[in-house]
Amino acid sequence: MKPIRLSIQFLVLSLLAFAMVGTFVGSVISSVVVSKNNLEKNYLIENQYYAQKLANTTDSLFRNMFKTLTMESQDKEYLTTDSKAIYKELEHLLQSTTFFNSIWFVNQTGHIVATAPHMNLEGTKANRIGAKQALKQKVPLISEPYISVTGKMILLVSVPVFDGNGSYLGFLAGTIHLHEDNSLRKVLGQHPKHENDSYVYVVDSEGNIIYHPDTNRINDNAKENKVVQQVMKGNNGNRKVINTKGIPMLAGYASSTSTSKWGIIAQTPKQSVMEPTIEMAKQVSLIAIPFMIFVYILSLILLKKIVNPIRNLAIYAKQITQDPSVPTPRIPDWYFELNELKRAILVAVDFYQKKLTYVESESKLDPLTGCYNRRSLEKTINDLEMYSIILFDIDYFKTVNDQYGHQMGDEVLKYLSKLVKKETRESDLCFRIGGEEFLIVLPGTDIGIAQIIAERIRKRTETTISPIGKAITVSMGIGSSPKTANHFSDLLNVTDQALYKAKQGGKNRIIIANSLNNNND
Repeated sequence: MKPIRLSIQFLVLSLLAFAMVGTFVGSVISSVVVSKNNLEKNYLIENQYYAQKLANTTDSLFRNMFKTLTMESQDKEYLTTDSKAIYKELEHLLQSTTFFNSIWFVNQTGHIVATAPHMNLEGTKANRIGAKQALKQKVPLISEPYISVTGKMILLVSVPVFDGNGSYLGFLAGTIHLHEDNSLRKVLGQHPKHENDSYVYVVDSEGNIIYHPDTNRINDNAKENKVVQQVMKGNNGNRKVINTKGIPMLAGYASSTSTSKWGIIAQTPKQSVMEPTIEMAKQVSLIAIPFMIFVYILSLILLKKIVNPIRNLAIYAKQITQDPSVPTPRIPDWYFELNELKRAILVAVDFYQKKLTYVESESKLDPLTGCYNRRSLEKTINDLEMYSIILFDIDYFKTVNDQYGHQMGDEVLKYLSKLVKKETRESDLCFRIGGEEFLIVLPGTDIGIAQIIAERIRKRTETTISPIGKAITVSMGIGSSPKTANHFSDLLNVTDQALYKAKQGGKNRIIIANSLNNNND
């Protein structure tokens, strides 16, 4: 059998093709793996942050409900037995607020005096779980979900009513129908990433679902879910979990303990992470493949210049063994062509390395402001031991978007990012972590210096004309590690609370976060 003899041109071309495709495939795979892992971590952190923020918002909503009912309970109409006057007062309260689906006044014997809207229940006994709890405890409370006398699944938010002598007259209650529209559903239903199938659901202290985008799931018990078990214990955090439909999820969870004692879970399908990752791989391929084709064709031309002289020399060697008179062919200096081929391969490899570096760099930056994004935040924090952070956002930014348009809103964000970079040091790092919210990390900086820098930014912002033709203002929260908190997630949480206080305190101000550490830390 005659041995197979491969030409040098085929071998070199095969090696070249293998090197180029291997480099390309390796680059794409590494980019996909890195991007996927970073996106998963980002979604877990964002969902936990959102769940915590939603828990705080829900607590605030219930505090406002209690405040409204408490103020209403002090009206003189409830000192009378005139059900018509009480009905008018309840009807006025129902129309003046979006908190409740209905409002009841129940006397001290447990009989319904009046309801708004009118339900023909006057004089009947309110003997459901919520009413019994309110009559027994005589304190402001939120009931467990139960079926009301109207046959609807509700929560009862109630406050006791006393006369001027402190005698108990009954309770005033607002009902929240879990299957109908109300302020609670609006608050819980505003998850910012619905386009990738993310959603929020809420469970009570027993693991019963009291809010879910799919209303058919309300009142289902989900305590077998690993995340639900964590929030029932009062824990906050994030983890990967399989939901009841067998779908892998990236879940963040938080417990609301101050009023409602609920658990809030924000989760994103793990599959959603693959969509932007695959899109990134497609974009890299669209850029790299044409260039690969170009390099391959160029290499083939150069290779022929190398191989043809060698082939002519081989033919001459064969001929000369048969006919010594064969003239010596002119063989060009082939070392130059070999160097050119080497240069072409190095150009290709260098291109892929630069392209990968470019893609990785772009994945760390916010395309609008040029600040770092949340993907690069975790690595930055892990490399630091002592640092301070300044968390801030633009006051009344929604008004800017509403009055001047989102394009002008983008200009304001770019203007603010440039202002911050001018007022901070080279070692300070500015991140855009969402919407109009920014985070400055100040390595090796104590909270006193951080406060000076924050005040400098705040003053410069309120005295500088922005793209909308007038100055804007910012509210700020400041914290430091390890003085305020040891772990970044805790530090970010308490600093966000400080920012919230700055907003509540009138905006355009700085609040230093309260420390989570005791004196021995």
